[in-house]
Amino acid sequence: MLTEAARALLARVRTERSGELSLVIGNGCCDSTAPFLFEAYLAGPGQAQVTEVDGVPVLLDAALLALFEGREVVVDAAPADAMGEDSFSCEAELGMRFSLARMPGGVAAT
Repeated sequence: MLTEAARALLARVRTERSGELSLVIGNGCCDSTAPFLFEAYLAGPGQAQVTEVDGVPVLLDAALLALFEGREVVVDAAPADAMGEDSFSCEAELGMRFSLARMPGGVAAT
């Protein structure tokens, strides 16, 4: 799920990029489970597509599947200065960053 700020940022990135986008939630060393938006991303063998938001596939590190399964996760966006500016994520070029607004904690509404 995307907040309105995240939805607007995704639309803005689309005006700057022409390639296929993917939102990746990983188990990285630097930003842990921060969502990264990549263009022309090739998923690795340890990643699975778990959903799609606004036409963008959301990939999750397989090691995190059990943590996120059946839970609502909300992706938000804010200016990069609030969360750090050093990122390879597409929105960083616009001075913005995606973040998980709500970590897995409650079962998603059906």
